[in-house]
Amino acid sequence: MVGNRPIHQIFESVSITEDNGHKIIVGIDYGTTFSGVSYVTTDKRDIKDINIISAWPGDLAHANWKVPTCISYKRENPKLSKNKWGFEVDHKFTSYSWTKLLLDKNALVGEYDDPALANMAGQGVMKLPDFRKAEEVCEDFLHELYIYLTSKLREEITENTYDATPMECWITLPAIWSDEAKDATLNAARKAGFGSRPDDAIFTIAEPEAAAIATLKAYSGLDALNQIKPNDNILICDCGGGTVDITTYTIAQVQPHLEFDELCVGVGGKCGSTYIDRNLHSLLSRRFGAPFDTLPISKKGPGSRFMKSFESSKRDFGRDDDDDDIRELTDLKLDIPDSEFYDEEEQFVKLTYKDIQGLFDPVVREISNLVRQQVKEVRSKTGAAIDRIILVGGFAESPYLYKAIAEWCKANGNIKLMRPEYPQSAVVRGAALRGLEGMAPRMKRSRRHYGVGLNMPFREGKDPEGKSFRDRFEDQKYCLDRVEWLISKL
Repeated sequence: MVGNRPIHQIFESVSITEDNGHKIIVGIDYGTTFSGVSYVTTDKRDIKDINIISAWPGDLAHANWKVPTCISYKRENPKLSKNKWGFEVDHKFTSYSWTKLLLDKNALVGEYDDPALANMAGQGVMKLPDFRKAEEVCEDFLHELYIYLTSKLREEITENTYDATPMECWITLPAIWSDEAKDATLNAARKAGFGSRPDDAIFTIAEPEAAAIATLKAYSGLDALNQIKPNDNILICDCGGGTVDITTYTIAQVQPHLEFDELCVGVGGKCGSTYIDRNLHSLLSRRFGAPFDTLPISKKGPGSRFMKSFESSKRDFGRDDDDDDIRELTDLKLDIPDSEFYDEEEQFVKLTYKDIQGLFDPVVREISNLVRQQVKEVRSKTGAAIDRIILVGGFAESPYLYKAIAEWCKANGNIKLMRPEYPQSAVVRGAALRGLEGMAPRMKRSRRHYGVGLNMPFREGKDPEGKSFRDRFEDQKYCLDRVEWLISKL
């Protein structure tokens, strides 16, 4: 006995194993347009304990849950003393944005991908510096993110505690991505510093799965409004800047702890909110021609004053609009006279309600089609009906998108549509929660067939003779590189 407790209870209460040791859990939502970071220590137990970084380097960078995914190199900007990133990047700098989309360069064009995406690199948006490849630009941005995160952790928990505490990192990836793109992102994150200390580790998690973990956890509490129930079928629609990912889960159990399964293979496309920006560029190119087309990317591209003025119009569109409203996009100097679309003296572009609606509708239509496809797939493969749809991601905050999906839900069985309180942070919260609680779907659906090429005994009349060879040790005829399938797509 020690005091009034048996000695075995003393040993049970003090864990010295590596698996149960104290850790810092980090979630990294590396996005096309914005990126977020969350963290929590393993002495915490609740989703509300997860911290999300909201103060970043640069001007006007506070109270922002995400930081712009862009970087400027000192090498190309003589006035810089070091590389700049996120909110530090000024529109006058040569900078790089949307680089994430270049990591999936060998993927086939999807049915729901933005058709203009392939042309954007030529227009200067998804460009790369001469001295860095796409994976290396991602690595450089993630390195800045890593340095900022670790300096913040050292300040909060002290240098000694940080040095003595392993860090477990969960980086989110689009579920629709190829394995090549997923591997490229993971390699970039490792080279950037994540998982680099001896006891640190880095893992990946699909963005819709991370979003599902956070949202389903929030709706499973005993005091939650619209609490989920066993056998509920819930479609998670993650609408980001570059990609849209949709996955459906069925709830197996809510209490005493949440359990859920993936219901069928998810769908997605490269049709996020940047699609709207590309539509704007196409519209202005048609209207103004060379005066717009020949503008440097610093004047019209991501992070420019012009696109920042459009961002506020885009964010609020559909809230309380009047069909007669004229939106004025500032800070664009064009060498053209006054017209119904441009004010030369004030240097602003004029857009009508119908103009902006025309920018949104192709994107909203693709997202609606993805939702429709998933609902149809669930019904045909399992016979189940969708009980509710939950919108998450930065673009989920769009009033216009929400209204459009709400109308679709009403017309298709009156499906309940929900949007959590902080849809933009669902993915980064879920990534940290995955590491903190180990929460994950009990069953996942494979999106691809996986197999290995093996040399196997030759099957006469079935295997091609051109692939045959005779093993000189066994004197037996074999077939070269016949695939043995290990996992089948369902």
